[in-house]
Amino acid sequence: MKLEEHPFIQSVSDDRRAAIADEVELITLGDGEVIFAEDSAPDALFLILSGNVAFTKEKLDGSLQNVSQSSEGSFFGEVGVFTGEHRALGAVALGHCTIGRVPEPTVKKIIEDAEPVRRILESVIHHLKSTTDHYMDEVMRTEKLTLVGTMVSSLLHDFKNPFSIISLGSNIIAQRYKDDPKTSKICENMESQIRRMVNMANDLAAFARGDSQIEIAYVNIDTLFDQFRELNTPFFKDQTVELVMQANGTSLQGDFSKLLRVLQNLISNSIEALHNADINGKVEVIADQNEKAVTLTIADNGPGIPTDIRETFFEPFVTRGKNEGTGLGTAIVKSIVEAHHGEIDFETSAQGTTFTIRLPRKA
Repeated sequence: MKLEEHPFIQSVSDDRRAAIADEVELITLGDGEVIFAEDSAPDALFLILSGNVAFTKEKLDGSLQNVSQSSEGSFFGEVGVFTGEHRALGAVALGHCTIGRVPEPTVKKIIEDAEPVRRILESVIHHLKSTTDHYMDEVMRTEKLTLVGTMVSSLLHDFKNPFSIISLGSNIIAQRYKDDPKTSKICENMESQIRRMVNMANDLAAFARGDSQIEIAYVNIDTLFDQFRELNTPFFKDQTVELVMQANGTSLQGDFSKLLRVLQNLISNSIEALHNADINGKVEVIADQNEKAVTLTIADNGPGIPTDIRETFFEPFVTRGKNEGTGLGTAIVKSIVEAHHGEIDFETSAQGTTFTIRLPRKA
């Protein structure tokens, strides 16, 4: 296809067509050659005169995923020219192709006589770009979760033998020193920590599959808090952070191990935030109930959740300021609460953060 035959050039008025065509740069590309990279500055609109062009998104491993493609007679790159935002996708040649590069000033010159139409197009393009960005975010999120699920499944398989050996060793020690209460307690804690690690990995794998199922049983919140303290005493024994837990005789029907995971994540986050702030902190966990629901509040006097992640706090892979954070902990917490048909929200400021969890008493 000759340049003057391209539909875009044909759409230009007769008296201006030749002048506009003179400003278009013709480029011949080989297979796989990059036309523009993802996140590059928009400086031109491109006309496909022959061949095909693929639009790509960079994956987690650095490779490129083809999102879509265009062929002869099409044009692309106009979104960035209209909005001024960096390229959301990259563009590469599929096989040998010829394209016409229309510089940004030339594009604006073409549409300068149609200001109302330009404004309408800008509005439409912004809407489409928002929709596309949302779709791509979902694609990348799904890909990340798939990788996490595969990784966790592999780890569980690899850890099965070491866990079994540790468990066997603790049982042998417990039997040999069954008259020693201290040794028996240590062995019991070892078994509890092994079960906890397996449950955490299973929760992560279930979340990655979108399958947060719960096993319903009677849960005494006093017992839940006691178990939490027992499992975490070696880790939370800190003179700079005071941990207060008040169950107030509450109970519900729920999944004990998963509710323990909720406490583990939220309280750990609070204590880590207090450590990073280098202040004498306090974390209060209080349970209350009425006829229909149990309410758990987890409050700290830390620096608050950063402003830029508050709206997306419960979404996967959202984290900030944590040395070893994956960004999945709070997303799993939300999925566990919702699996109980409950609700979770928070209030935060520079004076502290309070999480409020409401769970039905009956499953």
